[in-house]
Amino acid sequence: MNHGSSIKDADAPVNLANLPQELRAPAQEIEALIAQGQFEAGIASMQKLARSSGDPVLMLRLIALRAQGLKQAMQPLELQPMYDASAHLDDPDALQARLSRDGYLFLRDVIPAQALRQLRKQITTILADEGWIEGGDKQDEALAVSRPRREGQRRYFQAHDRIIRLEALHSLAHNNALMALMRNVLGPSVFPHPLSIVRLVFPQSPELATPPHQDYPNNQGTADLTAAWIPLADCPIQQGSLAVLEGSHKFGVLPLKFHLGAGNRRAVLGEQLAGLRWVGADFKLGDVLLFPSLTVHKAMENLSKRNMRLSVDFRFQREGEALTSGCLQPHFERISWEDIYRGWESTRYQYYWQNKNYVEVPWNAALHELPPDHYDEAYEQEMAFNLLFNARSEA
Repeated sequence: MNHGSSIKDADAPVNLANLPQELRAPAQEIEALIAQGQFEAGIASMQKLARSSGDPVLMLRLIALRAQGLKQAMQPLELQPMYDASAHLDDPDALQARLSRDGYLFLRDVIPAQALRQLRKQITTILADEGWIEGGDKQDEALAVSRPRREGQRRYFQAHDRIIRLEALHSLAHNNALMALMRNVLGPSVFPHPLSIVRLVFPQSPELATPPHQDYPNNQGTADLTAAWIPLADCPIQQGSLAVLEGSHKFGVLPLKFHLGAGNRRAVLGEQLAGLRWVGADFKLGDVLLFPSLTVHKAMENLSKRNMRLSVDFRFQREGEALTSGCLQPHFERISWEDIYRGWESTRYQYYWQNKNYVEVPWNAALHELPPDHYDEAYEQEMAFNLLFNARSEA
């Protein structure tokens, strides 16, 4: 199969005359389903027929349908403004009530800019050295010069394995202003997981944007686990800030499907969530977004010309509550804590969680599992992304 074929040709319905006779009738039925608007059923049937027959025309059509599905998933959201809870920063009761009602807290100017700029400079130095972004006097702008890298790829980990060692990354979770906020939200015994996460989001690759999901299947433990998402520069909606499905934390754990974005999983949003509002904001340096692990959230597409979106997120919980062992490991578990701590200037935040009180509970693999056919879908989405990315590049 020639994956360099024109996407315009692939977008067209199957030319039945080019198919073997035994494939014409089922292909015709599938195209009729798609024409009637039953896209998900049509693509599932096309996958089964194309995979079982190995017909190159049907395989090309399947990849094109996957590309259409990726484009449909990126239909612009009508975001409503996030509620700015900054006025309640020192009012624990108000913060907790708002978080319980809406499933998120958005607060302005919480983290001192100097700490964020220091970490950003260290990250962009690594990215420039790895050939992801321009160096020199343009380094701080994080202007991408390479094809998008994504989680799981060797070149992605070449940079990430260096970033995850940064003392400034892990220390930021303990920032005095951030910890004061988290104590007001979760109580005096709150502590951050050592699992510190950095997001490296390329521009002009909207198919790779983190899809709607919940953190609970990834972390598990207590449902009150609360994430703090922090951009490392001003981050308007058009550059990929986070959006939240307001009130979605009240609907339990949702089923999962494969997605190319971070985590490779998206939540399946059923009809019970249909009336909820998506909310978002243009973030400024120092702003913080908090949400519990059952809140559905997503990254908006980074539509800037060249600027990468760099952000971090940390997880917090109260002492005495449940957590799983993975929350005590470095992100992706590729490097040991001993290797990460080598060369740090201070031991203050090394192994600090060993002095905390928590209940370690078993990981429930069923909450994180994908449908059995996800390997095929992953390959097909990868091919579809290449079609779309190459089409944009040629344009």
